[in-house]
Amino acid sequence: MQPPPIEESVPLESVPLESVQLESVPWAVPILKKPQRLSWLWIATALCGLLSLVLFVRAYQNEGELILIEFQQGHGLQLGESLRYRGIDVGRVEKIALQESSLREPAPEDSALRIQGPKIQVSVRLNPNARRVVTDGTSFWIARPIVSFDSVRGLDTIVGPKYIAMEPGSSTKYNVRLFEGLESAPPIRPKEGSVEIILDSPKRYGLDSGTPILHRGFHVGDVLTVSLASDARSVLVRCAIDPEYHELVRSNSKFWLRSGWRVNLGITGLKLEADSLSEVLYGGIEFATPNSKGKVVGTGAHFMLYEKPEEEWNEWKPSLPYGAIWDKLQRQSPVSYRTSLVWKQTSFGFSVTKQKLGWGLLLDDGMLLCREDFSTLSKSAIENSGQLEVAGVSQATFEPIANLPLSDGSNVLGIRLTAQPSISEPLLDAREFLKPLDGQPQDLLIIGSETDRSILVDSNRFEKTERGLRLEDSFQLPTELDGAFVVDVQQGRWLGVMRRESSGWLIALRTP
Repeated sequence: MQPPPIEESVPLESVPLESVQLESVPWAVPILKKPQRLSWLWIATALCGLLSLVLFVRAYQNEGELILIEFQQGHGLQLGESLRYRGIDVGRVEKIALQESSLREPAPEDSALRIQGPKIQVSVRLNPNARRVVTDGTSFWIARPIVSFDSVRGLDTIVGPKYIAMEPGSSTKYNVRLFEGLESAPPIRPKEGSVEIILDSPKRYGLDSGTPILHRGFHVGDVLTVSLASDARSVLVRCAIDPEYHELVRSNSKFWLRSGWRVNLGITGLKLEADSLSEVLYGGIEFATPNSKGKVVGTGAHFMLYEKPEEEWNEWKPSLPYGAIWDKLQRQSPVSYRTSLVWKQTSFGFSVTKQKLGWGLLLDDGMLLCREDFSTLSKSAIENSGQLEVAGVSQATFEPIANLPLSDGSNVLGIRLTAQPSISEPLLDAREFLKPLDGQPQDLLIIGSETDRSILVDSNRFEKTERGLRLEDSFQLPTELDGAFVVDVQQGRWLGVMRRESSGWLIALRTP
């Protein structure tokens, strides 16, 4: 069998172009590629990642810093219990461990920070807004019930959980993370501006740091420390009177022990009275000031502490401005000046000297205000024998230039002075001081002298009558205030003049 003949290939160049059929030649067709778009899945993934990052940053910022506190005893402290400052939670216990102390610096022999043996280390996570409260020197202690002969504390932890209490230090260093805890609450720190006084007591009487100082039952201070005197003959009780109340303590104030329980036996039977729980447990120290009050005391003043008050001490009711009222009165209170009217008159053929003592107010227009009966000579006075002395300066002539009537029928004279006294106090603005009052009088001010400042009269201490304002019978004033001027506290304007009568004290009001 013969093989098929082999066809001879013909070169393409030799084949005529017209003889080639176009249908037999394949054509390249370009296909346009679509642009790739970002898938929604990738977008969602990116958003989730960004959200996770934001949540992580916020969680980190809100987590708060971790501090370590080392205690000698754990006292049953549990995980999750709180760190409190002034009754508010500022942190939470995260971990409690027994280990060697991390405090490496040696402490003095008498220091409360001396480290001996293993400690209870408590990890506390602070709230984010509490970090600047925890500074170097901050005190920490575990609040728990303490019952002893001297004190009772932490009763709120009997039925509730224990907690760590704190008191910030005075430093501004905030980067301290390791603290040494105290076994009990530190001594009370007095408020800024408090006045510290010393009470000398024959015995301790169970007093301790935190015992309240009371005035008419109101808490006005605290006992800071109780210690034995250096000669061991008495007990020294150091107290702090809060700044807003320190004007209540005068140089002649009396202090005595106050029990939270009081038993009265009368016709109706046995009567038992009790104060607040803190006073029942602690007792307290009460004080009172006589009606003839002394000067306001400063830090370092000493007083005796009595076991029981004398009967009259509870009857004292002086007017004692304090706090903002005191500050206002010290700045705005005018000053009265003692006036002395002296003259000579004939009695049974002899020349005798007579005198009247009164009160006067000096105005910036050169006029002196004085009650008429204290600045008018007797009809029997020898001619040209009278002299008026104001603030140590004698007035040869003192003719009245104004007559101001009062509601009780008397008058106040305006006297032009010929010799102006030299005084340190600013003179009263006559135009403003003599303006009529706008509305009814409220709290009143009996103007005193330079050495004995003004006396405040509360609005519920007087009632209005036809002749003026009648002070209540219990309001006791020294008799020398007869003729003293009275000012409305709110408006600072002249209201009237004091008059001593057989039925009590009357404020004779100025009339229009």
